[in-house]
Amino acid sequence: MPTNAESSAADLFDMAGKRALVTGASRGIGRAIALEFAARGAVVSAMARTNSDLVETCTRASEMPGSISPVVADLGNPDAIRDGVSQATAELGGLDILVNNAGYDNEQTVQRTTLDEWQRVMDLNLRAVLLLCQEAGPQLLDGGGKVVNVASMFGLVAVRGEAAYTASKHAVIGLTKALALEWARKGVQVNALCPGFVETDMLASATAVEEAAAYMRKATPVGRWAQVEDMTGPAVFLATAASNFMTGQTLVVDGGYTAQ
Repeated sequence: MPTNAESSAADLFDMAGKRALVTGASRGIGRAIALEFAARGAVVSAMARTNSDLVETCTRASEMPGSISPVVADLGNPDAIRDGVSQATAELGGLDILVNNAGYDNEQTVQRTTLDEWQRVMDLNLRAVLLLCQEAGPQLLDGGGKVVNVASMFGLVAVRGEAAYTASKHAVIGLTKALALEWARKGVQVNALCPGFVETDMLASATAVEEAAAYMRKATPVGRWAQVEDMTGPAVFLATAASNFMTGQTLVVDGGYTAQ
């Protein structure tokens, strides 16, 4: 039988019946977060560009306490964002949690970044976050809620050859702080989760080159890549009552990279 302390701790991280929208949920960090939420009893709308990409995410949740349903939306299209949020809130009956995870990385230097590539990165990594928060805002503000913006450790520091991505993630952290101040008195907490090097499709080109992969492992003090599951606990913390007095902050989960 749980003690009072154990019950209290469990209540802080309780997600039973919580209604969540997670973008970029067809793979990587987004899928892992959606599945962890469902495992804890949340009902989740998983958003991605194509329905076929979401099949595995939804299937994995079929026997979990919560559930995951697909929402197809191209986050490069403002109309699709509006329609996707509308679909999600209608199916869920409201919204308690928004996780802005979807992103794009073009891996180019400043000199080689074209305006088209710059705009694509900014549209997916920054504009989409703004629009999703705007569209989900009325639901979140209705009863208090949580926004988790997945930024990056490169929203705090820089690296060569990631010009647009680094700029966009710095901007996401700035937007997080601005929105946190606007919604603080309305019971909504807005925070950023900043992963380090995570073994996902986005870094597939690096993991395929042993020299680059070895450098990233060496550069990370804990000596390894993160797995997507390393991001789920921090995401749960930011999406539950455990973080009710935390807003406008960046939770860095980078194996010590930015501590150097």
